[in-house]
Amino acid sequence: MVKQVSVFQPGPINTAAGERPLLNEERLSEEERSLVGAYLEGGAVVMHTTARGMDILRDDERVIPLTIRTDGEYVWTGPVTYYVQTYGVAPDPDFLAHVRARDYEIRVPDEAEIQAAGQVFAPGR
Repeated sequence: MVKQVSVFQPGPINTAAGERPLLNEERLSEEERSLVGAYLEGGAVVMHTTARGMDILRDDERVIPLTIRTDGEYVWTGPVTYYVQTYGVAPDPDFLAHVRARDYEIRVPDEAEIQAAGQVFAPGR
């Protein structure tokens, strides 16, 4: 089963603007931010769109690519890549351990793995 990666803590928080996601507190070093960001960017494209998501740290500016990628074991959305590369937000600990164990080298998934990753976001696709 493909596991989903996040940079957000479970559950939203309430703000004056309404409910918002809360980013993970851990931050990566500049070096690891670059290595993990390159890993994320190198994942196989599962789904692509030109739509942009809102950056919750930039007054909801629509700048976040929403492309979905995978390495065959994990699947992640554009916000994961964006928040890692832009702010150094650490992704989930299990995924971070996975990337480190692979020495930051992306594995190219086969077509069946890409299709399985797509099922995480679009069941029955």
